Amino acid sequence: MKKLLTIVALMVLGATTSFAQLGLRAGVNFNNIGKDAKDDPLIKAENKTGFHVGAVYNMDLIGSFSLEPGLYFSQKGFKLNDDDANMNYLELPVNVKFKMVDLSALAIDAHLGPFAALGLGGKLKDDNGDWHLFDKDEGDCNRFDFGLQMGLGAVILNKIYAGVHYDMSLTKINEADGLKKDNIKEKNHVWMLSVGLNF
Repeated sequence: MKKLLTIVALMVLGATTSFAQLGLRAGVNFNNIGKDAKDDPLIKAENKTGFHVGAVYNMDLIGSFSLEPGLYFSQKGFKLNDDDANMNYLELPVNVKFKMVDLSALAIDAHLGPFAALGLGGKLKDDNGDWHLFDKDEGDCNRFDFGLQMGLGAVILNKIYAGVHYDMSLTKINEADGLKKDNIKEKNHVWMLSVGLNF
C-alpha cells in the first residue's frame, strides 16, 4: 500500500511539474486616478510612476488556455495639483491566459482576470506635511482594492518574459467623502510594463 501511495504521489508531482511553471516578475507602473478628476478644470491630475515586483505560477488548462495566479508588491498613487501620493499594495491577480502564438522560440498570450489588493501603507505629501492615506482621520482611503487585469505577454525561449498589463480598479479610492483634503473619489488605473524569468 505504501509503495502504491508513493507511486501515485510521484505521478502527481510529475504531472504538476510538467504542466506548471514558476515565474519572477518586476517592472514599472504608470498610475492615474481616472478621467473624472482630469475633466475637472480645478484639478490637475498627472500620472504617477511606481514599480512592482512579484511572482506568478502558470498552470496549463485545456488546449491553449492556462491559469496564472500571482502575488505582487505594487506601488500606485497619483499627482494632484501640487500634491504627490504613494500607495503601496499587496496584489493578487488571477488571470486566464490564451496562447495566440506558440513557436519553439516565441510564445505570445493574451490574459484577463480579476485582481484583489490590500493597501499596506500610503502617504500624500503637500506643503503642510504628510497625510496618511489609509488612516481614518486623515486620508480615510479604502485598504481593499478590486478590479480587472488584462494584457499581453511574450516568452522567448521559454525563459525570458516581457509583457504589458492594465489594472482597471472597480473600487473607489474612497467610497464616502474622498480624501479629506481634495475630495477625491476616483479609482486606480495602472499600466504595468513587466520583465521576468520563467523556471
